[in-house]
Amino acid sequence: MAGVEVSVSPTKKRKADEESSAVDGGEEDVAAPAKKKMWLLPQEEVDWILGQPNETACTLYRELKRSNPSLVPSPEEEKDESTMLLYECTRIAYEEDAKFAKFQAWVRGEYARKGFVEVDYDYFGERAEVFRLCDEAREEVMGHWDHDDDEDWKLFMRTFV
Repeated sequence: MAGVEVSVSPTKKRKADEESSAVDGGEEDVAAPAKKKMWLLPQEEVDWILGQPNETACTLYRELKRSNPSLVPSPEEEKDESTMLLYECTRIAYEEDAKFAKFQAWVRGEYARKGFVEVDYDYFGERAEVFRLCDEAREEVMGHWDHDDDEDWKLFMRTFV
């Protein structure tokens, strides 16, 4: 899924260059940071982002957060390695939910204001890296299982992956 490059008209570019040199005082030796190329985020991706729920944490994480909102384990809980892992995963899940909520709000604002969303090309590279890491983790955890003839597995994969 590739984005569409957004080009800047020559008039806008010249005006931006003039404003930039006015801010710099016209000095040639002052290097202004280069603006990144912006690409249109495909509409289906915008729709997907805006359609996601506010909280994606599983029931187990929500129950832990409800019972211990600070997500700080007790000294007794710290002795159990699996409980500590549960706390760590829960904290990560809620941190990622918060990051995504902020990103989702930004996308919503951009879409409402402009009718489209522009992202720099780094967005697509970062997204591809996340997909690659997820695929590697899935293969590492579930790759050795043979599910070719398992209809429940096929339904699960079509539904959730």
